[in-house]
Amino acid sequence: MSISTLSISRRLEARGFTESQAEGVAEELVDIVENSDLVTKDFLRAEMAGLEAKLTAKISDVRTEISDVRVEVGHLKNDTIKWLISLQFGSLALTVGLIYFLLNYFLLKR
Repeated sequence: MSISTLSISRRLEARGFTESQAEGVAEELVDIVENSDLVTKDFLRAEMAGLEAKLTAKISDVRTEISDVRVEVGHLKNDTIKWLISLQFGSLALTVGLIYFLLNYFLLKR
């Protein structure tokens, strides 16, 4: 960013400053601006574009991770269903066996 001290001092002179005052104020303004952490619009746009790209990449990573978690949850759900079905059949077999044993036990006692 380029600031013209001559242009600033002429504007100040047009508003009633003396030549010395105008030059002094212009030099101080330029010094303040050049030694400060002011940001240009172009710099800010570039930084925002960089941040947007990083954020987009992170969002994509999170979506991929969520997709992976959903797949894993689906596998766990299937495994849980298989175990529950196996336990149900085991429980059914145990119940049938117990009924068979009790019927034979009581029928043979007679």
